[in-house]
Amino acid sequence: MVRRHAGWLLMALLVSGCALSPPRGSGRTPVADDGRMASLEMALADALIQIEKMKARSDGDALPKMPANAQTGACYARMLQPPQYVEREASRMVKEATETLQMLPAKTEWREEQVVVSEAHTQLKLVPATYKWLEEKTLVLPARERQELVSEAEYETVTEQVLVAMAETVWRKGRGEIERIDEESGEIVHRVELPAKYRDVERQLLRKPAVYRRVVEPAVYETLRKRVVDQPEHSVAVQVPAVYKTVRVQRIVEPARVTRIPVPAVYERYSYREKVADESLVWRQIVCQRDLSEQRLKTVQKALQARGFEPGYADGILGKRTQAAVYAFQQQQGLATGRLSVETLQALQLPAP
Repeated sequence: MVRRHAGWLLMALLVSGCALSPPRGSGRTPVADDGRMASLEMALADALIQIEKMKARSDGDALPKMPANAQTGACYARMLQPPQYVEREASRMVKEATETLQMLPAKTEWREEQVVVSEAHTQLKLVPATYKWLEEKTLVLPARERQELVSEAEYETVTEQVLVAMAETVWRKGRGEIERIDEESGEIVHRVELPAKYRDVERQLLRKPAVYRRVVEPAVYETLRKRVVDQPEHSVAVQVPAVYKTVRVQRIVEPARVTRIPVPAVYERYSYREKVADESLVWRQIVCQRDLSEQRLKTVQKALQARGFEPGYADGILGKRTQAAVYAFQQQQGLATGRLSVETLQALQLPAP
């Protein structure tokens, strides 16, 4: 599928290249168009980058559950392979095309005019509310029904089996019928089926239910005296006339004029990196936990220090600073990151376990 898409993409570029070529038999030599040639080169570079991206996606989608060459006693882990980039050049606008404006000021004169200080409006005057006293009967406790016990329930005790632990599947070290790689230790483990567990419990069963009878209690009322609104609060509209004053203002006699001077845009060339292959998970052989001795870690820390990285003191402990130095070295060398792998030791020119 990737080859088919790549073929169609190259065919489209060849057709567009033919359309940009000068006609034959015209009797004169055509002038080279630098802009069209640059566009064709950029389109060809984009097509090659897209082909590399499609190849990277088609090759890196599937990752097996364990390495094909896995060996007993060796440790493996899924590690992150960094993406791949290509250097590109392009042009961008530094400053847009603008216009310089030359303005001639406006001519003004002073005049006396009447202005509104306060417009005519309607003002609302608030009239407070009046109150009165009323007596009313209020429900204190509503009528209710309750159940009164006549005879209690009778029970009997029975014994049943209850599930304590369900059947489960666990993973143990070693090889077996079903295997996988443990992501924490990197060792090979196999699946083991464990049966379910039960225990005896006692519970009570109802032999004869309890008997109740219904009792009705009447409602309870109370007479209350309360203060209520006789006439609610309201507003009365009052008309207020407008208020004016004479002021001295400046008015425009002749408006300002503008002269426009065009300024062309400014461009610059720049370089950038474009991704041609995404990062992907790959299987890599790592240093097993049992092989991470203090002496080996000291050797790794000294090798990182010799190459300009900062793993901290050479104390033989795989701490945060040492892990950060290993990660920085792997990124610089383009290696898969995430764990201390055998290929990292080889890149440090150290012996593998």
